[in-house]
Amino acid sequence: MTTETKPAAAVETTEAAPATATPAPAAKAKPAAKTKPAPKAKAEPKPKAEPKPKAEPKAKAAPKVKTEAEIAAAAAAASAKVEKQAEKLAEKVAKKKDKKDKKDKKKAKKNKEAVIIRFDDEQIPQVDARAEALGLSRAAWVRMVVAQALAKS
Repeated sequence: MTTETKPAAAVETTEAAPATATPAPAAKAKPAAKTKPAPKAKAEPKPKAEPKPKAEPKAKAAPKVKTEAEIAAAAAAASAKVEKQAEKLAEKVAKKKDKKDKKDKKKAKKNKEAVIIRFDDEQIPQVDARAEALGLSRAAWVRMVVAQALAKS
């Protein structure tokens, strides 16, 4: 924050100078000082209360003895919670087993293996032409021909 000061000649004075006093030269005039508000009167401090005497330590109460009914209820609640957790765990294990069984069935059902068959360059156009005549892809036509050959033998 910057404060600008006016040149001494530009400062106007609002006070009337006494007629007999010599006027003060304009160069020595000071800008009006900011006035600070008067400090607020502080409230009187409250008298400090006398410290209370420390209470005597209470004797420890004897531990509460649970009745057999309370013990049985707590045991039943705990066993119910354990049973619920066991059921959840059993469900998880069953789901995993089901997934594994399904996966094994799929593998057994597929029972496929990829095989590479190489053809001479002269045979490729013949294979493509016969496959196209039946509306099959080259791979589908080759599978069909091999399956027919295996069925004959």
